Amino acid sequence: MKFLELVHAEYDQLAELLAREHGKTIPDAKGDIQRGLEVIEFCIGSPHLLKGEFTDGAGPNIDVYSLRQSLGVVAGITPFNFPAMIPLWKIGPALACGNTYVLKPSERDPGVPMRIAELFMEAGLPAGVLNVVNGDKEAVDTILDDQDVKAVGFVGSTPIAHYIYSRGCAAGKRVHCFGGAKNHMIIMPDADMDQTVDALIGAGYGSAGERCMAIS
Repeated sequence: MKFLELVHAEYDQLAELLAREHGKTIPDAKGDIQRGLEVIEFCIGSPHLLKGEFTDGAGPNIDVYSLRQSLGVVAGITPFNFPAMIPLWKIGPALACGNTYVLKPSERDPGVPMRIAELFMEAGLPAGVLNVVNGDKEAVDTILDDQDVKAVGFVGSTPIAHYIYSRGCAAGKRVHCFGGAKNHMIIMPDADMDQTVDALIGAGYGSAGERCMAIS
């Protein structure tokens, strides 16, 4: 909760930093931050979902129970197009599940991810629980090859997703990759063309088309 208070206290400054570094408009930058915070808000209330299960008398003299345990060190490699939203989407669940986290943001716009990490520490997160590593492919390969890193999440282009998935899996990690998308728009014969054109322009060129949901 303290982290959310700190972010809201400098919401406008974060949005301005994001807009200057990335190039998106201030309203888009604020939306970028807000959609990330929604996941953090959910994660604050998520620990009750992490409880194990217990079944009494599953069989003769048999009780069954499950435990959910953290992996340890996990990492995220995030893209340039949403430098607040996607890091927050990954940081929140990782920390809520009891892991420590290594974030490798895009080298194109690392300012907001770094400030987000600073705000987490200002909110009381212990040193070393959330770490930001800046760099290019060399930093990525170090994360993928490090045996202390147990899982990696990635969002970016399809070719890089294939690379990260294959190299990470070869190192025995859990790997979750989100590559490029191909999105279609179907216009029905009886559609309101004025409304359709308005929707098409927004869907195709919102955020300069640099988003996974953009019409292809």
